[in-house]
Amino acid sequence: MTKIKQTKIDQVLLSLFICSLLLIGLIAPVSAEQATNPVVKEAVKENADNKDTKSEVEHKAPIKKPIALTKQYKDDLKHYLATDEVKPLLAGPDDYLTLVKKYTSANSKGVAILLPDWQQGATNPKALNYLRNALPAEGWSTIAIQPSNKPENYPSTAITVTEQQEENQLILTAYKEKLASMLNAVMNTAKEYPGIVLVISQGNNAAFLVDLYSQEGNQLPNALILLSSYRSSNHALINSANEDFARQLAFIELPVLDLFLKHDNPLVLAKAAQRKSFAKQEMKVYYRQRQLNNSLTGYYPNKELLSQVNSWLKAIGW
Repeated sequence: MTKIKQTKIDQVLLSLFICSLLLIGLIAPVSAEQATNPVVKEAVKENADNKDTKSEVEHKAPIKKPIALTKQYKDDLKHYLATDEVKPLLAGPDDYLTLVKKYTSANSKGVAILLPDWQQGATNPKALNYLRNALPAEGWSTIAIQPSNKPENYPSTAITVTEQQEENQLILTAYKEKLASMLNAVMNTAKEYPGIVLVISQGNNAAFLVDLYSQEGNQLPNALILLSSYRSSNHALINSANEDFARQLAFIELPVLDLFLKHDNPLVLAKAAQRKSFAKQEMKVYYRQRQLNNSLTGYYPNKELLSQVNSWLKAIGW
C-alpha cells in the first residue's frame, strides 16, 4: 500500500511540474512517449489555447499613433490658460487657436499679431511669449497664433534635385495657401481694434509671410518684424531658397525690422548678410537689421528685444 501511495504522489508532483513548465513556456516539445500521458496532453492543449487567446488580443489592439504636436499645443493652451484669453479661429475648413490680450496703457497703438515658427507653440518662450505679455503695457493688443505643424515629407526625400524641387513646391504651395487663409482671418479680427497692425513672426513662417506679402490678394499689415528668419530646404536647394527670400524681402514695400541673434541657427547667421545686402541694393528705406547678444542659443534677451522693437517703431513714426 505504501508503494502504491508513493507512486500516485510522484505522478501528481510530476504532472504539476510539467504543467508549470508548460505555462511559462520553458518545456521542450513533448516526445511521442510523453504525449500518451493524459496529464501532458491536457497541459499542452491548455498552453496552446492560451497562446491563441493572447495572439487574438494583440491583433485586436493595434499600437496607437502618437498625438499630433499641434493638438498637444492646443490641449495645453485650453488647459493652462484662462478661458477668456483663448479664442478659436476658423479659416476655411481649418480651425486654429489664438491667444488675445488687450492693451493696458492709456492709449491704444494698435494690434501686434504674433506668429511662431512651425513646430512651436503660441507661448514659445524664445521671444514671442515675452512680447505677448509685455506689449499690452506699451499700448498694443496682442493676438498670438498657434500655427500648423511642419508639412509632412518636407523637405522632399526624392533622389534628384529636380524631383526634390518639384515636390517641395507642391508641399509648400498647399501649406502657404492655408497660412494665407489663416492670416486673412486674423487680419479681419485685428480690424476690430483701433490703430495700426504689426506682424511679428519667427523662423520659416517669417520667410513665408514675406513670400505671401509679395503676392497680390493678401491683406498687408502696416509693418513686419522678423525674428531669426530663414528658409529650410534640401541641402542642394538651401542657397536658392534663401536667395529668393532675400530678394522678396528687398522688394516688398512694407517697413521691416530684421532681428537675429549672436548665437542663432547657423543658417540664420549665414544668410543675414545677404538680406541686408539686397535691401541696400534696392534702397529699401524702412529696413533695419540688428544682431542681438544672447547667452542661450535661440533665446532672445527680453529687455533688449523690446527696446529694439520700440525704437524702430518710433523711428518710422509710430
